[in-house]
Amino acid sequence: MNTHQQPNILELTIPAYHTLLHQGKTSCSEVVRIYLARITQHDPTLKTLITINPNALTTAIEKDTEIKHHLRNGLPLKRLHGVPIILKDNYTTSNLPTSAGTKALQSLHSKDSEVVTHLIKAGALILAKANLHEFALHGTTTSSLGGQTLNPYDLSRTPGGSSGGTAAALAANLGLVGCGTDTMNSLRSPASACSIVGFRPSMGSVSCVGIVPVSETQDIAGPMGRTVGDVRILYEVMRGSSSGSMSTSSYSGSFCHEQQRRASRIGFLKAYFELDDAIACSEQVIAENSTVQRVVRDALNTVQGESDIILVPVDSDPDWTLANLLANADTQPFEFKDCLDSFLQSQHVSSTPYLSLQAIMHSGEYDKEAVTEVFYAPLLDPAVYSRTSKEYRSRLDTIAALKESVRRCFDKYELDVLVYPHQRQLVVNAGETRQPNRNGVLAAVTGNPAICIPAGFSPATASAPRGIPIGIELMGRHGNDDDLLNIAAQLEQVLQARKAPLLNESR
Repeated sequence: MNTHQQPNILELTIPAYHTLLHQGKTSCSEVVRIYLARITQHDPTLKTLITINPNALTTAIEKDTEIKHHLRNGLPLKRLHGVPIILKDNYTTSNLPTSAGTKALQSLHSKDSEVVTHLIKAGALILAKANLHEFALHGTTTSSLGGQTLNPYDLSRTPGGSSGGTAAALAANLGLVGCGTDTMNSLRSPASACSIVGFRPSMGSVSCVGIVPVSETQDIAGPMGRTVGDVRILYEVMRGSSSGSMSTSSYSGSFCHEQQRRASRIGFLKAYFELDDAIACSEQVIAENSTVQRVVRDALNTVQGESDIILVPVDSDPDWTLANLLANADTQPFEFKDCLDSFLQSQHVSSTPYLSLQAIMHSGEYDKEAVTEVFYAPLLDPAVYSRTSKEYRSRLDTIAALKESVRRCFDKYELDVLVYPHQRQLVVNAGETRQPNRNGVLAAVTGNPAICIPAGFSPATASAPRGIPIGIELMGRHGNDDDLLNIAAQLEQVLQARKAPLLNESR
């Protein structure tokens, strides 16, 4: 009689999955079948995915053979051996189409992006490609191809964005880990809204070759997961540093057990808690900001009780306001057209229906409400919105000054990281075109690493039985990604704030 019990994959982590494989308690194909069943059950409502890999189960069976060979011969499993991954659909894949969420590019075919090459080398299985905000240009995750992705914690709200499809899928346990991109807030906004972890690495640490671009100055690829530990494993593979094998014994769970040489100094950036112009805000936004402040401050009060964490009040630089960053440092509208045109015309792309942004605009095959001035500005005013304009050079100068001001702040207060809520208000309702009051732009323009982890939830409501997730963001020094991940893991272990959404699990 078969006494094998189906494993509980809810909240499964990479180390726990590999332990189950070592113990013979599950297989890659079994886990993939469960994820595919959950996708069938939940994704018609959530709309997190654009493409499900039709060969996922066949590939999983092949992975089973590989894994059995490794275990039988005493070989360590590869770091991502058999791990089902959800990719944001701006990562190019040779065996699946890539769309960037737009109907105009739904038949684009290409080589694998460099990150995908690293993932496959490390044994990963591409389970599906996720919806994103059209061209990854904003933060509500609506697209002409994938429609509006919904937040699994409140189906009346968005999941943040632009990597919202990946985040919502992971929150709902439709995959094990995922990959997104971040140009302004796009890994961390949906992490905050979906109670997962999203990590924007230091600029230049992960290749963007083969990813549909927005801005060469600000684009970065990064990992998403339900724990800091999983995000760290995935990050190390994505950057190409550790795509080989790793024994189960060398995993350390959430990586919290690494000893800090001294107490971590965390800068409390008060200005990023409060609304910049509360007088101009609605009563709802003011109330939501009060909720966000309470949840994040409570989380920090909990953290402050730890002997190896010191919270340091920090004065914000006046140039760090969101209004200034958007008006004087954001390079997206100056770089998007050139970057996209170069990508579409590159040897990396084997076939595409359109070779330029201009051609895409004339086609009309995109969501006109979803795209922003980043899409239109370089077409309507190319003299200003180009990389040869005076305004563009001015923005690069502003970015250089911002990098220096951030460095001075870290030095002045002897900080390891800065801390603040990622969003000053709750994630907006589905149908809204903007997600205002996000705090991720400073890290995006300076290239500093930043990570968002769960901090807690707003009060429960009829549409949000758990409440709306609220995330806390940590920004580190450029190049100190490992230190940032260690501190994030410390906070995660203390807070343990993530809770899975209360989905209808009836079959």
